[in-house]
Amino acid sequence: MRSKHDEERRLRLAIGDLVRAAAPPGWSDATVRCGQVGGFTRVVVERDGVELGVQGLEEQVRRLRELAHRDGEGTWFSCELRFTPESRSYRGQVDADGFPFPEGTDIPDIAPLEELTVFPRDTVPGWLVEALPTAVPVGIREPEDPWRHSAESPDPEPVISGEVAYTPIGHMVARGLRAGERGGEPLAVLEEKAGGGGGHLLFIARREGKRRPYRVGRSGKRGTEDGIIACVLDDRRLVLRFTPKAADDMEAETVLTVDLDLTPAETERLRTVLSKAFQAGTSDRMPSLTGF
Repeated sequence: MRSKHDEERRLRLAIGDLVRAAAPPGWSDATVRCGQVGGFTRVVVERDGVELGVQGLEEQVRRLRELAHRDGEGTWFSCELRFTPESRSYRGQVDADGFPFPEGTDIPDIAPLEELTVFPRDTVPGWLVEALPTAVPVGIREPEDPWRHSAESPDPEPVISGEVAYTPIGHMVARGLRAGERGGEPLAVLEEKAGGGGGHLLFIARREGKRRPYRVGRSGKRGTEDGIIACVLDDRRLVLRFTPKAADDMEAETVLTVDLDLTPAETERLRTVLSKAFQAGTSDRMPSLTGF
C-alpha cells in the first residue's frame, strides 16, 4: 500500500507532467500557484512569467490537501510548486495560515463553512473567522484516510506549512559489484561503497518463461520491470534511460548515469548479467542496447 508521502510525491509529479505537456518549446521555469478554501479553488500557472492555461489540475490539488490534513491543525490553504524542463525534481512551499488568494478576492460564503467542516482545526486564522457567515462549525466528518489504521509508515508527517521538495537521483558512482544468483536468477548489485554500505542499484535477470524478463531496483525504493527504454554500457559508465513512470518508481531522473569504478573483470561480469536480463524479453519489451 502506498504511503501518504508517496502519493503526495506522485501527485506533484503528475502536476509537473501536465505543465510540461502544456508548455511551448523553449521554456525554462514554470510555477504553479494553488489556493483553496472549502470548494473554492484557484490554480494559476506561469511559464517564464507568462500565464499558461493548463487543464486538469484541480483534482490533484484537492487530493493533495486531503493527504496533508492533520487532526486539529487542518491542512494548507495555498501551495506553490516550481518545475524545470530538464528534471523531474520540484521545489515549493505550502501555507496553512495565510489568505491563499490575491488581495481583494471575494470567496463564497459557503467556502469557510465547508473548510472547517471537512478540515476542522483548533486554531482558526482571523481572515477565515471574518469570512464566516455564522459561528465556527463543529467538524462532522474527516477526509478519507486509508493509512489511519496502518501500522507501517516510516514516512514523515505531511507538511502543511513550509518547504516541499523532491530531488530525484541522476548520477551515482559504483565502486563495488556483487554478482551471482538468487533463487536461480542471475543478479548484479552495483554498490556505492566497495564491500557494501551506501546506496546500491540491483539488477535481476528473470528465468526464462517469467512474465517480466528483468527487475531493476534502487536501495530503499520501489523498482521497475520493463521500464528501461535504453541501456548504454562501456568500460567506465552505465547509462539507463527510463520511462517517466519507471523513473518515479526509482526516484530517479529519466536518465541515470552510473560511473563505474570497477575492475575490467567486474565490468564484464556486469555486462553478462545485463545481457541476460535485457535480452530475455520479447523484442517490443527489450530496451535499446549499446555496448553489449
